[in-house]
Amino acid sequence: MQVRKKFIRLLVVAVMMSMVIGCESPTSDSVILDNVEHVEPIPDSTAYYDSVYAPLRFSLDTFFIHRHEKTEFYGTVLFAERGRIIFDKAYGFVNFPQKDTLSTEHTFQLASASKPFTAVAILQLYEKGKLQLTDDVRTFLPQFPYADITIHQLLCHRSGLSQYTHFCDSPDHIWPDKTKTITNEDVLEIMARELPIVNYPPNQKHYYCNTNFILLASIIEKVSGVSFEEYLQHHIFDPAGMKSAKVYNRENYDELILPVKGYNSIYNWAGDIYLNGALGDKGVYASVYDMLNFDQALYSGTLVHPDTLALAFMEHNELQSNGQNYGYGFRMYPTSDKGKLVFHTGWWEGFRTYFIRIIDHQQTVVVLTNVKRGPFMDIQELANLLP
Repeated sequence: MQVRKKFIRLLVVAVMMSMVIGCESPTSDSVILDNVEHVEPIPDSTAYYDSVYAPLRFSLDTFFIHRHEKTEFYGTVLFAERGRIIFDKAYGFVNFPQKDTLSTEHTFQLASASKPFTAVAILQLYEKGKLQLTDDVRTFLPQFPYADITIHQLLCHRSGLSQYTHFCDSPDHIWPDKTKTITNEDVLEIMARELPIVNYPPNQKHYYCNTNFILLASIIEKVSGVSFEEYLQHHIFDPAGMKSAKVYNRENYDELILPVKGYNSIYNWAGDIYLNGALGDKGVYASVYDMLNFDQALYSGTLVHPDTLALAFMEHNELQSNGQNYGYGFRMYPTSDKGKLVFHTGWWEGFRTYFIRIIDHQQTVVVLTNVKRGPFMDIQELANLLP
């Protein structure tokens, strides 16, 4: 009987409270009850942001549809803020002759936008005390024929070395069989044998050179004891949650996840040339979602400590004529309205890549294309598509 009376009392109190809460207040959206404020529940966050971003999504879609209809853009895009995806969409085909529909899950050759991964790998080894940024390249690669070139100079393109893509491609006697894949070891052997002319003495000036990152990849292999592909998989891709990212070495195409083909301006396949076997300056295949996960792993400190990562975003060179600078595997562009843009672009055999981090707003822009057609997109214009 006592239990029944207690239950009835509680039921009466509950009914009275529901009546009070249900009454409209002329002065407030919330009601004070026994000094406890009752606040209306916050709307579902996904639905809320879908509503907030709807006009922006329309604006972004219009921008890329316009370029797609002008046959200037084929690829996938992703825009995000603080890790939340604002807009993602695909425009075009995986394979032009077959007209296979492209999706945002497909992976693209990042070209030179692979360089940030090589730089982060070097910074990981530096953080672990496995190497110093001031170390001479010959400490790790004794056959390297040039003196007084450091890891720091490779990272920020101050070595003065010439492009391996030039001296390997000509004259023919250097690498006569263009059907045979060339590797980083081959490039290093050619340098030791041929002594290609250097463009500048070490540390004299900034000269963007893919050879620098070929050598960095070889140093990563020497220090870690595993292949460059394996190192990136276990120390960057997996920890960052980049589930479809792979390093392509021209021998493992079957391992790539939903790869697309790259096409030239007249929609012909750009091919899989022998230079695709050289890694570090290019070679990473990834989707727009992989790139967002990499971006977020950099913010969270998952891959390297923020103080270590800050070295990559320092201005290690003189200001260039286009207002940009270069750190360690990242370009930088200070703007008046968006703050400092930290980014890298890529261009290789039909692929163009844009990976932009708007640091002050924690915004991310990823644009992956598989047709080399139309003018290059402007970095600041892409960043300014976000408010």
